[in-house]
Amino acid sequence: MNLTHFLLELVAAAVGTVGFSILFQVAPRHFPFCGLVGAIGWLVYRLVQWSSDSTPLATFLATLVLTACARWFSTLRRTPTLVFLLSGIFTLVPGAYIYYTAYYIFMNQPDGAVAQAYTTLMFAVAIALGILVGYSLPARLFGWRRNVNPQDGNNPQ
Repeated sequence: MNLTHFLLELVAAAVGTVGFSILFQVAPRHFPFCGLVGAIGWLVYRLVQWSSDSTPLATFLATLVLTACARWFSTLRRTPTLVFLLSGIFTLVPGAYIYYTAYYIFMNQPDGAVAQAYTTLMFAVAIALGILVGYSLPARLFGWRRNVNPQDGNNPQ
């Protein structure tokens, strides 16, 4: 793969993410950040896939980074994290595997359906674990601060 092809993939990931943002009726002022989240997720996915040759690991790490970016942008933009996460995650969803699982089921080919379903499940678990670990990171890493009321008596001085 050459650099031009790789950059085109990143642009396609960003454009696709913005497309899903439009579909989910995200405010247009968030489109660049949604696109950036999708592109970063795809970048991590391709780099890990290239270096480790493990697609489930690449999916997990890309989802983890994507979730962290979504949390950071949500703090920066004062918007719910799901605005960026839902749009950005679609670059990692194993759509072809889901399609072929259904295809083999309808074509009455149980061996192919089981193999595709197993692969789909691996990717789904990798995505779920990536989101879980990303949400387990402390909120202060992303700029969240607890509001301290001076009347509380519990504020540090």
